[in-house]
Amino acid sequence: MTVHGVDHVEFYVGDAVQAAHYYRTAYGFQVVAEAPAGADGPAARSFVLAHGGVRLVLTSALSDEHAAAAFVRTHGDGVRDVALRTDDAVAAFDRAVGAGAEAVAEPRTYEDETGRVVRATVAATNGLVHSFVQRDNPDGNFLPGSHLPVVAGAGPAPDLLDTIDHLAFCLSPGSLDEMVNFYEKAIGLRHTYDEYIEVGGQAMASRVVQDETRGITFTMVEPDPSGGRGQLHDFLDGFGGAGVQHVAYSTKDIVRAARELRSTGVELLSSPAAYYSSLAHRGIDVGIDAAVLQEHGLLVDRDEWGQLVQVFTRSPYARRTVFFELIQRFEARTFGSGNIKALYEAVDRERANAASGETPSGAGR
Repeated sequence: MTVHGVDHVEFYVGDAVQAAHYYRTAYGFQVVAEAPAGADGPAARSFVLAHGGVRLVLTSALSDEHAAAAFVRTHGDGVRDVALRTDDAVAAFDRAVGAGAEAVAEPRTYEDETGRVVRATVAATNGLVHSFVQRDNPDGNFLPGSHLPVVAGAGPAPDLLDTIDHLAFCLSPGSLDEMVNFYEKAIGLRHTYDEYIEVGGQAMASRVVQDETRGITFTMVEPDPSGGRGQLHDFLDGFGGAGVQHVAYSTKDIVRAARELRSTGVELLSSPAAYYSSLAHRGIDVGIDAAVLQEHGLLVDRDEWGQLVQVFTRSPYARRTVFFELIQRFEARTFGSGNIKALYEAVDRERANAASGETPSGAGR
């Protein structure tokens, strides 16, 4: 097993100070480290944020020579690095480069009194990279030599989020096979799930790659050019090509998480009332009253293993590209694809009611 979990997700942003404040006050992240400006190349400012088992890094350029400057000009704020945990960063790097991945940073060792970290990086697609991170002491500093005490701040409780459940990649039409092959050959993940979805004149193909423990899950989606334009095209236009469309955080209490995040200003997408009236017909019961689900815009789905509850946020970024998901799993292993068709049909019913003079009772996604 070469890689076995997501170590952290790094965003390149226009202003790391402002971004850190948002994640701290809106999501309850805590700042646990800051990398010294210019300590490892062109000047930049990076904050490490933690919430439960989730680690984010927010980096902004202090110099036009830093890669974050060009990235933000091209893509806006977005995910630059999905860093992967490994027990042997050198072996993971050598495997990836041997399979044709482009080397971005050769293996480098960082060490202080708290432990040793080995890190190496390869390119994936359109500015997205993957760092392989080997930590001899998981409780040591995030990056030896770069440490800052926890900064307290108002916000939701720091135990709302558990781990990164999955990341969804939006790909350009015709690139899905190539990317699945890359993750199998270069990264060592397994192709575990396929789906083709047609709804409302739009069509998309989706594939999932995972490690053996399902600690890493990437869902990759490309629009079918034979269908109409939709949200995938909007992302590709706004981001300037392929990239991470959303990050899904797992939670053990999605009702509490949704309630607290709404109270701090996180915009959760709502759904029409007709969606919730259809749940009984879909044979779904997760033990949460339909009125509570509707109040918080929570969506439910089932697969052959179990059920899940999920809700999506509105993108906080100027280009309306990257957004977030909260998900609570009751043994389900898939990603709520049944909600796409159910929501479309529910919105259609609401529109029909409005056309006949009835008042719609909920907002569309």
